[in-house]
Amino acid sequence: MSLSLSDGGSMVLPQGLSAADSIFDQAYRHFNHGDSPSAAPAAPSAPATPAAPSAPRGDAPMPYSAPYDHTGGDTTAVLGVDGLHLDQVDVGLLVAEPSLALTLAVLIEMLIPLPRKLKLTGLAGVFAALARKVNRPSFRDQQRAFAGVMLPTLIVSVLLFLVLTLDLIAGFDLIVALVVLVLVLDLRFAQEGSVQVERALHEGFKEKAKSLLSGMVLRETSMLSELGIAKACAESAILRIFSGWFAVIVWFLIAGLEGAVVMQTVTILAREYNYKLRGNALFGKYIFRVQQIMLALPALVLVPCLFFSRNPLRALACGKEGFSLYPAAVSGFVLGAVGGALNITLGGPRYYQGNLVRLPKVGGNNNPSRESILYAMRKIRMCGLILLVAAIIIDLNF
Repeated sequence: MSLSLSDGGSMVLPQGLSAADSIFDQAYRHFNHGDSPSAAPAAPSAPATPAAPSAPRGDAPMPYSAPYDHTGGDTTAVLGVDGLHLDQVDVGLLVAEPSLALTLAVLIEMLIPLPRKLKLTGLAGVFAALARKVNRPSFRDQQRAFAGVMLPTLIVSVLLFLVLTLDLIAGFDLIVALVVLVLVLDLRFAQEGSVQVERALHEGFKEKAKSLLSGMVLRETSMLSELGIAKACAESAILRIFSGWFAVIVWFLIAGLEGAVVMQTVTILAREYNYKLRGNALFGKYIFRVQQIMLALPALVLVPCLFFSRNPLRALACGKEGFSLYPAAVSGFVLGAVGGALNITLGGPRYYQGNLVRLPKVGGNNNPSRESILYAMRKIRMCGLILLVAAIIIDLNF
């Protein structure tokens, strides 16, 4: 069957179709029923007189292209988006570089509330129990000092051996590093504790704020004023996030998964065996010095991150002052630098198990308020995120 055109020509319709069918009906029937001409189409009849070529008509049928066969074939063509097919998407790219795996671990640790007992910090009770076995008051001072060297060394060596063995078995796979990093990084608990203390002060529950703070710091909190609570919580947020999160990130970027695990283990041991606690004066000195040495490099990395503060020169000057005045030099540098960036005063006297310890004041000029707790937490967290961005840029371009 043929259809006459206005210009004198004719168009041959496939068998089974009529001129009454629309163009869309023709395409639909051809696709669904497999209609095709049984014989070669007849040649169009020649026009009686030559006709000049006419301009394309707006209602002329467009060239037909067969639609995709949904009954079989390559399914990636259906899932393709702007030329990108599913089989071209490699999920492993999310951890293709150490910095990407680290960033993903940080996001998971921040967003997913894992129980504390599943993380490396959950071993703190085990470490404290081991210390009670070898640091008894009946032992001589030389024995307790020797135990303070051997026990932390043994704990760190065992954990380092386990992680290195896991790395060797997995072929230093970044997927394994991602899982272990989620268990090692410690930001969420310090962050949530700081928020709870600030909220209790905001609602006027001073005693509740003291009770919450006592689980975060080693000092006595019963005699603290609201100013003292704010200062103690701000210091705790800075030091705990710096040592348990920022420094772990730095050591992972430097020495891989082993470096991150060692840094976090040393931090936990230094907190559990703190030399300021009664009975730990000799036992905790060694691990305290080791922690200060390991925190020195992260403290240097912190300096360029603080240049995004309002007054980076004041932060640097206050950090240098804290380094020279504070008994724990590296901790004093960190407190001074962050305090200078926020222009709040940190340090000062505090009580440890009934003993008054006078520490120098470091940082800025203003007394901290309850809002300073959140500012301090966000400042050190911002420095960690800046470091992650810098690490990703370096990894992807060099």
